[in-house]
Amino acid sequence: MSNAISALDNLDELPLDENFVEQAEYIPEASLLALSADHPDEDSIVRRLSVGGAKLLVGPRGCGKTTLMLKAYYSLLRDASATAFPIYVNFKLSLKLEPLYINTPNAAFWFRMWLNLKVYEGLFNSVDLSGRYKIPDGFPTQKDVVELITSIESGRVSSNGKETDYTTNGLVERITEFIEINDLSRCILLLDDAAHAFSPRQQEDFFEFFRQVKSRYIAPKAAIYPGITAHSPTFHVGHDAEQIDVWIRPDRAGYVEFMRTLASRRFGGNLPASLARTSQAIEFLALASFGIPRSFLNMLRTVYHDEAQLSSSDATLDRRRVLDVSKQGRELSHSVFDALVYKLPAYKAFIHTGQDIYQKLIEATKAYNKIRTEESQAVEVGLRRPIPPEFEKVVGFLQYAGLLMPVGENSRGIKGVFDLYMIHFGDLISENAIIGRRTKSISLFVTALTAQKHQVWPRISIENIINVNNIPSLFRLSLPNCQVCGSERANEHAKFCQNCGAQLKSASLYDDLINQDISVLPLSKRMVDRIKKNSNIRKIKDILIDTDRSNLRGIKHIGPIRAARIARSAEEHVA
Repeated sequence: MSNAISALDNLDELPLDENFVEQAEYIPEASLLALSADHPDEDSIVRRLSVGGAKLLVGPRGCGKTTLMLKAYYSLLRDASATAFPIYVNFKLSLKLEPLYINTPNAAFWFRMWLNLKVYEGLFNSVDLSGRYKIPDGFPTQKDVVELITSIESGRVSSNGKETDYTTNGLVERITEFIEINDLSRCILLLDDAAHAFSPRQQEDFFEFFRQVKSRYIAPKAAIYPGITAHSPTFHVGHDAEQIDVWIRPDRAGYVEFMRTLASRRFGGNLPASLARTSQAIEFLALASFGIPRSFLNMLRTVYHDEAQLSSSDATLDRRRVLDVSKQGRELSHSVFDALVYKLPAYKAFIHTGQDIYQKLIEATKAYNKIRTEESQAVEVGLRRPIPPEFEKVVGFLQYAGLLMPVGENSRGIKGVFDLYMIHFGDLISENAIIGRRTKSISLFVTALTAQKHQVWPRISIENIINVNNIPSLFRLSLPNCQVCGSERANEHAKFCQNCGAQLKSASLYDDLINQDISVLPLSKRMVDRIKKNSNIRKIKDILIDTDRSNLRGIKHIGPIRAARIARSAEEHVA
């Protein structure tokens, strides 16, 4: 955790802190529309989300998928002339149901039922917010729906004879009836964080639901991540749904202006004086966030707190401070990647190997850039095909974390075909992989990173990064550890631990995550120590069950906004 973030821990909350909530689903409608900027492709994306046809909204964490979904949702909901009815559902906490797959023989049935119930809940919410639609007779009641959702999420599942009321076919029929009775053309089903769960079985069950709910009158749209999403065997991207990529290239036209507008709106129209007076600082921080608005907002919040401590009203941010603040973008993406060790324990070796691979890509770029001018620095690497599937899996994980951005392919004739990936600008800056001179100004970085065309890039063969003969050991799958002594299982069929002899049990990812120490969250050590010293909070589940955040708010320097931020970090960790 950076010193910049750690320094905020001893500061009281400031009036505009609430404007820097990063996750759009936690921001009220009016504030969301007032505080967000228009994505460079927003008109096209929102239009495609608002019409018929199944769509998959793809991008890494924090790139703006939820904001775009909510803008489409509110646009349809508030347009009295719209003939499409929107339903927004956030499946962020679907991993809460993962223990059912361990403890319940018909877990898929209950998970599918929960998906149907969540859509019903979203329908009721849309009706309540709009105030202009009628619910047909025979619909389940809102009270019954909420109670059943709570029951399933808490693991209390038992047959009561009502299960047939909440099938996917029944859901499709009732939504169709709703559309007809309200004289509408279709339902736009916006499914946010849809494949967020890291359980492949849940993901496959979700995509079966997605495929079956699609109809003439229902157009499902789902927000998913690259690299970690497991589609069902019968689901085919391109055929069953069109993919929409929303991650913004940081070197494209309009990108910096998009981020500048976002900054201005979060600060109520006026940038902090120190930021406004520091030449090209806002451009540099925008570039260092690498197309991830969430990273940019973290940087802005740090600058905001810096401003509150300045003794002079005409101060500027020195180069070292701007560079320090810019590191938060890369730190956020690296923490997301590193957390995959906990969320995808079977791929632990892949993650560790991936860290080495990524570092070698940076080193190759650094060596390539040493002899090039500021205007012709490489920010991309080309990986020559063919790429082993194990290596491709790691590249997918790096995309999910926002460290590698796919930017197409390039054929160099007899030299081969290369898949091009842009490397996180924050890492290029921090690792001195861009601009070879010893002293680097902010303006030099901006010049290099905004060069109109990055036509040059190092061409890299996989054999130059890893020893292909070691692929089995570098990319081996890890088996769940013994719950008693922590030793890894001998094989997937082992029933007893070879180290301590204890009977081996099936592991629940959700249970493992909520029982982790709070130190794994993106909190500084100082904040973790303060929480533990002044409360009984030790594990992530302690934060999750502190629903009114009273335990957190009883700690010095933790007000309602900071408590909410910590609680959201816990939710994100298990999502």
